[in-house]
Amino acid sequence: MGDTRTDLINQLAASMGAGDYAKTRFEESRYDPDTGTLYCDGYVISKTVIEEAIQHFNLMQKKCDMNDPASRHMALIYKTAIEGIKRLKESKPDIPK
Repeated sequence: MGDTRTDLINQLAASMGAGDYAKTRFEESRYDPDTGTLYCDGYVISKTVIEEAIQHFNLMQKKCDMNDPASRHMALIYKTAIEGIKRLKESKPDIPK
């Protein structure tokens, strides 16, 4: 029954837009630039959520006091996250194996 349940879940995920890549739990993460969707560790992360993440990290970075070493360090962490997401969005399409 486990395989039937898994198949049903994957079919539902595919019908909701996950396409042929619904089984992300056991496959490598990938980014689909056509839809702006990130498939990662079993999650389907939409373009909207990715944009919200960038906005959140920008807001958090702006709140950092650059005169405080710990706060400046956090600003660098936020900047790293922002740049990582931007590079991901600019990358070429991943080719599933």
